Amino acid sequence: MSEVVYLLLGWLVTVGGCYALGRILWTRLGVRLSREEEVAYSFLLGAAGYSLVLFGLGLAHLYYRAVFFGLPAVLGLAGWRLGAFALPEERLAPLSRGLRWTLGLLGGPFALLYVSNAMAPEISPDGSTYHLGLVARYYREHAMAPVHTSIYSALSQGVEMLFLSAYAIGRHSAAGMVHATFLFLLPWMMLNWARRKGQAAAGVAAGLLVFLAPVVGVDGISAYNDLAGAAVVFAVFALLDRWDEGREPGLLYAIGLLAGFSYGMKYTLALAVPLALGWVFWRERRWRLVLVVAGCAAVMILPWMARNAVWWQNPVAPLFNSWFPNPYVHQWFEKEYKLSMTTYTLPSRWMIPWEVTVQGQTLGGRLGPVFLLAPLALWGLRNELGRRLLLGWLVFSATYFSNIGTRFLIPGLPFIALALTMGPWPRGVLPAVLTVHAVLSWPDAMKFYGERYGWRLEKVLWREALRIKEPEDFLRSHVPSYPIVRLVDAEVPVGRRVFTFQQLAEAYCHAEVIVGFQSAQGEVLMDAVHNALREERKPALQVRYAFPARAMTQVRAMVGRDWPEARWSVHEMRVFHAGKEIPRSPHWRARANSTAEIAPFAFDNSPVTRWIADVPWKKGHALALDLGVPQMVDEVVLEMSPDQPWQGIGLDGIPEAKISALHVTPPTGLRRIAMEEFLARNVQYIVAASDEYWYKDLRVRMDYWGIEEIGTRGNHTLYRILLPGENPRIINK
Repeated sequence: MSEVVYLLLGWLVTVGGCYALGRILWTRLGVRLSREEEVAYSFLLGAAGYSLVLFGLGLAHLYYRAVFFGLPAVLGLAGWRLGAFALPEERLAPLSRGLRWTLGLLGGPFALLYVSNAMAPEISPDGSTYHLGLVARYYREHAMAPVHTSIYSALSQGVEMLFLSAYAIGRHSAAGMVHATFLFLLPWMMLNWARRKGQAAAGVAAGLLVFLAPVVGVDGISAYNDLAGAAVVFAVFALLDRWDEGREPGLLYAIGLLAGFSYGMKYTLALAVPLALGWVFWRERRWRLVLVVAGCAAVMILPWMARNAVWWQNPVAPLFNSWFPNPYVHQWFEKEYKLSMTTYTLPSRWMIPWEVTVQGQTLGGRLGPVFLLAPLALWGLRNELGRRLLLGWLVFSATYFSNIGTRFLIPGLPFIALALTMGPWPRGVLPAVLTVHAVLSWPDAMKFYGERYGWRLEKVLWREALRIKEPEDFLRSHVPSYPIVRLVDAEVPVGRRVFTFQQLAEAYCHAEVIVGFQSAQGEVLMDAVHNALREERKPALQVRYAFPARAMTQVRAMVGRDWPEARWSVHEMRVFHAGKEIPRSPHWRARANSTAEIAPFAFDNSPVTRWIADVPWKKGHALALDLGVPQMVDEVVLEMSPDQPWQGIGLDGIPEAKISALHVTPPTGLRRIAMEEFLARNVQYIVAASDEYWYKDLRVRMDYWGIEEIGTRGNHTLYRILLPGENPRIINK
């Protein structure tokens, strides 16, 4: 039970700190709204400020539990001394009894479902991996620090800062409760906005459409950031709408801060900034007002950009790496990652409406079949209010096709729901639609349509929430990688690193986990494994360039034509004179037009590493070797893999070179050489899953790899890489 107390305390301290700071800031704006509106906007404004403060504390290495207790206490005391907690007398028009009953009967059971699941141990795919994995790491290190082995640490982490405050006190579930706060806040804000417009019934209906949507519920109770982002961008819209009515100057500061916070939460929500700037300019045509909004937004945006510029050499890392080349994220990876996010293995985009409403597996969750009626929201085009809502939907859904997962529709969902419910529904139809939506969204009903194993909630988890049921059992049954990370925690010494092809539940693990696809460093290790196992990736092709001997200070192998579909890679470049290879010197320097940081891999005598271009073949691109002093050279050999064209590569300045290609037998012992590359990069352990292509090879050829099995848990196996000359131990598996 003490765990539950700390869980609730972590949530309460974080939410209370946000609200206290928000009340202090709101009272300085000089704007008075209704009591209901001020409570909501104060919390969001405070969350923005609180997140920024925690960002600064991370840079100052002050992530300690005492700080996370003390900061809200100081803010609460300051707010009390300043009289900031006094709320206005104005109240929005009360809801009718029928609307209150509708909220209670339809929303009440889901509220219990959501709270119980939020309090239960964190089991979400991303929450248990990188969202809380990074949070846990920051807290262990008492600071925000660059994690160059994870692209996700380069993203803005405004919501994760709030998770950190809760995690420091109540651990994982406290962070989930913080996100669940935004889940409850969003429909309340929608209702308040509609009540001010005299559309209380539509507000109740729209709020329930959003609140009951299955993907909204499962996302909102998890340590994600989608519901928090949706609440903030809706607040930007609602405050712009309010400013449009009265032109209160103080609102512009809140609008700018929240629009900037949108960027600080999630890059795709940065469209709140141009929306705010464009709205204010269109209505007033006064640059001073636009600059107020822009300046406040910059306060929230620039710290994240500055951090990334310093730590990642790219202010918008991990994106736009072609604009800001850096050694941490490869451009080719970004290209392939973006492509995968736009398809999700769907054969056609025409399947998206059915997938996001009914099926719910390929795209990660469902909105519910009722949202097939969403096109009816277009009847909002007939009036000003509807057009504004559809503008909000258009803006915050504009980036959807960059990632077609269902949850990326959430930021636009409040707008389309309000536009839909404000239409000319026949009497009694809308309540029937809401009832059907509630029934079809309940976990038991979802078993009978769509994909049974899509991302969704299963039931009310009151025993798990109150820790009557052992959390370990629950985690082992719901997080596939949880058993292996517990083994990792038990067997991997502090400071050692673990490599894996797939994400693990890092939030429950103290070891540093390097996931192959999540960084340039991880790709190097992943590449070494591929080069050792895959025939088409081994250095089985030698391309020789023979020419009359000449004194050379530089050798440049250069692409002679464009080839958009191909990447160029070289395992080794060797230079010869009179039939003998010229010994390599520490004074030699390798250079390349692309991924220059790994150009030395073409000169390291390792058959499992290679220099690989980060961009398609482009005429004039070169891999160059600076010899330092003139040396006689009459032959250059490129050792390459046979999975790429080679005819378009020549030697710069030596058109007379005779080119020949020879297929050779790859070196032996590549598996062990790959493991030695791992050791050279301070990686001593491997986790392999049974569905990975190297899993069987690892198990049956451990002596070839030079590894020992530590143990198997579920479908994962942990191995230790043996040091050179070390014999495997006898281990109780």
